[in-house]
Amino acid sequence: MMRLFLSLMVLLSVNCFALDAGAPDPDQSEPSLLDVADDQMYGSWLFSGGFEETSFTGTNPEYRISQGDQLLVQLWGGIELQQEIVVDAQGNIFIPRVGPVKVLGVANKDLNNVVLKSIKRVYKANVEAYVTLASSQTVKVFVSGMVPKPGIYEGQSADSVLRYIDKAGGIKPELGSYRKILVKRQSKQLADIDLYDFVQSGSMPPVQLQDGDLIFVSQRLGAVSIEGDAGFKGQYELASKESLLSEVVDASVVGERVTHVTVVAPEGSRVNAHQYEINAIAGVEVTPGSVVRLSSQLRQDSISVEVLGEHESTTEMVLPWGASLADLLEQVEYTQLSDKKSVQLFRESVARRQKEMLMSSLHALEQSVLTARSATREAAELRKVEAESVLAWIERAKQIEPRGQVLLAKGYDATKVILNQGDKIVIPSQKNLVMIHGEVLFPTAVTYENGRTIERYVEQAGGATADLDDMNTLVMKPNGAFVTANRDLDDKKMVGPGDEIFVLAKPDLKALQLTKDISQVIYQIAVSAAVALAL
Repeated sequence: MMRLFLSLMVLLSVNCFALDAGAPDPDQSEPSLLDVADDQMYGSWLFSGGFEETSFTGTNPEYRISQGDQLLVQLWGGIELQQEIVVDAQGNIFIPRVGPVKVLGVANKDLNNVVLKSIKRVYKANVEAYVTLASSQTVKVFVSGMVPKPGIYEGQSADSVLRYIDKAGGIKPELGSYRKILVKRQSKQLADIDLYDFVQSGSMPPVQLQDGDLIFVSQRLGAVSIEGDAGFKGQYELASKESLLSEVVDASVVGERVTHVTVVAPEGSRVNAHQYEINAIAGVEVTPGSVVRLSSQLRQDSISVEVLGEHESTTEMVLPWGASLADLLEQVEYTQLSDKKSVQLFRESVARRQKEMLMSSLHALEQSVLTARSATREAAELRKVEAESVLAWIERAKQIEPRGQVLLAKGYDATKVILNQGDKIVIPSQKNLVMIHGEVLFPTAVTYENGRTIERYVEQAGGATADLDDMNTLVMKPNGAFVTANRDLDDKKMVGPGDEIFVLAKPDLKALQLTKDISQVIYQIAVSAAVALAL
């Protein structure tokens, strides 16, 4: 009995978070200035294969005709002609009985008018023309600089620079620049592209590529780290060695509650920190290597707390910052049915912590199941069936949401229980019922009878699904406290009015360690979520 009691107390300490005087709440602390920003580079999500997979066909109205393009020329009236003609090296197409027609650089939308105008110089009347781009030229383009896979890549002349960079594996982390992409033709610069313009406003300069063009990804000039309350956390590349702080802040997608920006910057042989109000950063410059932290300096003067259960007060109370549970209970209007001795406190931060610890236990259990070994083929077959059942149970267990109850231990001092924003206080009603959950034939509620044992209550729920002595039995008191009852099933004082009895199965598995681990997780779920999850 003592061993089971100690095991349960460990779980209770992990999952119920018994509250001591003045215990700080995780939700109330400000983010640490030592938090490390993510390593993700702003704009790195561009190159994940989305541009590589799709090519332009050259049917864009703004596409400029280039050498090697194929035009479908159709003439009717005084002469008849239907022919695909390739634009030659001089940028002309040759039409029989008309001669060469210059089309190099003509916009696709103007192509028909340009060709027809040339034809009309020879045939004044009775000749009509329809000219369209059949296919654009296939080009081979060099991609070099700070890319993982520099080389020659084939595509359409109308394809975006983004497609060729994507083909080359994107931009090399920690080295390549997203803000200085050069396009060169015969050593002459055609374009200087800043991909942040594309990310932030969708702007991309039109560059129509030709055979032998070079796309060069320059070396990064420098970057700053963005931390704190921002939609993007990570590295942000600066366009120059001195850039405006406002540019960085705007790109980070500032949180709605942010009031201040802190810049921790290297200055000579030292590092200094400067703080600015979010609305007063115009003209402030930031240098490479700086850390930009966005934070809220709002000070809360009051909190709102939900009050649920058996009372006649408002369901939401507003209290001064730092108010205690005693301050709230003084304002509660109780009814004749209110159970004042069993007040319950639920907190979101505790629920999140309980969830994290449950998930950690489940992941560890999952790894144990997946890595378990068997000595024989027959044992392996049994282990496989067993593992499938356990893994399915683990997936169900992952969906459990802990309640986040802060256990108000017997004799606690309500004046020292400081309330947090969003806390929920439950005033239970006095009940004359006892609930029976878990491994019983008919989970139900039974009227309380003084002196009735746990065995008797379980019998009134149809009995346990197996020998009750081989199961784990817990009793949850009205204030949320759990008591183990494995050795006290016939104790006539164990169960009181309003209690809940949990009958938990002990898994019978091939691996003794798995049986122990699953039993512990079943306890953990029962204590943190008041749920009996059978395997």
